[in-house]
Amino acid sequence: MNLPFSRIAFRPIISTLFRQKYAMTMLFLQIALTLAVISNGLFIISQRLDILQRPSGIDESNIFVLTSSGFTENFNPKTSMQTDLAELRQMPNIINAVATYSFPFSGSGDWDELQTLAGSDQNTVPAASYKLDENGIDALGLSLLAGENFTASEVLWQTEDNKTFPSVAIITTSVATDLFNTTDWASVVGKSIYINDIHSVVVKGIVLQLQAPWDPVEQIENSIIYPRVVTRNSARYLIRAKPSMLQETIADVEQYLGMSNQQRMIRKVESIKTIRKQVYGPDIAAITILLVVITALSIISAMGIAGMASFNVIKRHKQIGIRRALGANKVDILSHFFVENIIQTTGGIFIGCIFALGLNVFLVAQYALPKLPLTYIFIGIFCLYLLGILATLKPALKAMNISPAEATRSQ
Repeated sequence: MNLPFSRIAFRPIISTLFRQKYAMTMLFLQIALTLAVISNGLFIISQRLDILQRPSGIDESNIFVLTSSGFTENFNPKTSMQTDLAELRQMPNIINAVATYSFPFSGSGDWDELQTLAGSDQNTVPAASYKLDENGIDALGLSLLAGENFTASEVLWQTEDNKTFPSVAIITTSVATDLFNTTDWASVVGKSIYINDIHSVVVKGIVLQLQAPWDPVEQIENSIIYPRVVTRNSARYLIRAKPSMLQETIADVEQYLGMSNQQRMIRKVESIKTIRKQVYGPDIAAITILLVVITALSIISAMGIAGMASFNVIKRHKQIGIRRALGANKVDILSHFFVENIIQTTGGIFIGCIFALGLNVFLVAQYALPKLPLTYIFIGIFCLYLLGILATLKPALKAMNISPAEATRSQ
């Protein structure tokens, strides 16, 4: 039994296609450009989605922040902060609260260089630094895997001019791994590390994860926490509410803080989820734009393929009828147009692979993007073959249903 594709003469098909040089060239370039954009676009989208979906280590769903700014000469920042925090921690819908200027997505903070040996250039690990009191771990919802939390006596309340450094610190598992090359967290507790080649601190505890306030390349999981509170006229409070009580708690806290001290104003009340959306707004916009571009190019390519197939059906109306009269069945005609499409798509894909790699080389050089994995080119190739078959289907079905008598009479 002969299969439909076994009765197809490939050489005449190729010869016929290449007699339409201009149309075929344009279709090849269209398919090639689509493949280049699809493969690189999907790769960039995949990277952006990884960024959007990565966990920060904190209880994002139940945390909000606000700023308390004193504006009178008699305003006492330290007293105000201590009073506010003590009252906030007593409110029924609040798990805990802390004063901090840095938190994931805040975009503000310091960057320290950590070492296991002072004065050594080897094994220097950069890390974002956080300043929290003994309630900070609970307020952020961090998971303490080893060691202990800070005690109240270890916390340094300082002005901006006070440079006294604490004697202990808590680090993330990422920092512990980079510094000591181990996943035995308990063995790291109690060891000394050096900060910026000047200060020595003892690792008191290790938390599972705490992202940096910004997005340093490949180092966002590196963070270190010091038992420090810096007092300024403008304080930032991070407050963790009980589950499902966030909006109610925000309203209660705004009302309480607004009435409790007339020497300051409350502003910038935002949930962590809102701040996260603001920070990742450019990534969401990039994903949306790329999806629109990929969709538009795919539609244009599909229209080009369908247009070429429809033109060939009209042009070969008589030829199709003669083939049917000589014994070709409907499946033969259908197979013929699908083979034409596969040949066209393959030619465009060959050029498109070169375009895709060239575009990635440009993106790597100009924007420091990673090299394009071949997986995304294969995904693009599969999409284009599927797109081509779907675009050819309607014209091919029309050709398949041309009767021999109608075709010969119409010419």
